[in-house]
Amino acid sequence: MTRSFALTILLLVCVVFAGASHARKTRHSHRVRVKAPVFILNSNTDTISSYNLLYFAQSLIGTPYREASSDPSHGFDCSGFVSYVFKSFDANVPRSSGDYANLGRKIKIEDAMPGDVILFRGTKSHHPHSIGHVGIVYSNDGNELRFIHSTSGKEYGVTISSMDDSYKRRFVKVVRLLKQNDAFYAQLN
Repeated sequence: MTRSFALTILLLVCVVFAGASHARKTRHSHRVRVKAPVFILNSNTDTISSYNLLYFAQSLIGTPYREASSDPSHGFDCSGFVSYVFKSFDANVPRSSGDYANLGRKIKIEDAMPGDVILFRGTKSHHPHSIGHVGIVYSNDGNELRFIHSTSGKEYGVTISSMDDSYKRRFVKVVRLLKQNDAFYAQLN
């Protein structure tokens, strides 16, 4: 039994609300190159539940940080982690953190929902204005935004962090990839 299949079965048993499970599709997306890389999300983002996405992401907590890696048996860098999680649900997402700047739809930070992708400037002094770190929004209760990511910081691996002053200074934007989040947000307003 593959890990993905076992996880899907477990989620089907655990999930109590309708529509939470995702259906794998075989349609392929096309990647379009313009001035900067632009990714066209495939229709699989229509079926991805933020609950399932984060449940899977949480199963990777403790995986060590490893630069330039998207392999859980070796470790993840930040974009390797985010791409691995989304690609596990057949979503066509970039491997590089900088490419997330051209993906999805920009969302105000106060409207960020679990499953949205959060972008930060890097910590390297030679690239102070470019996207250098990404994570997945874990929760946002209005007072505290938390996100799951792979960090080279003190946790040195996949962890859940709060939006502290260091991250607030480096924050660039939140992008929405999951169609389910748009539908849910529309119901709230």
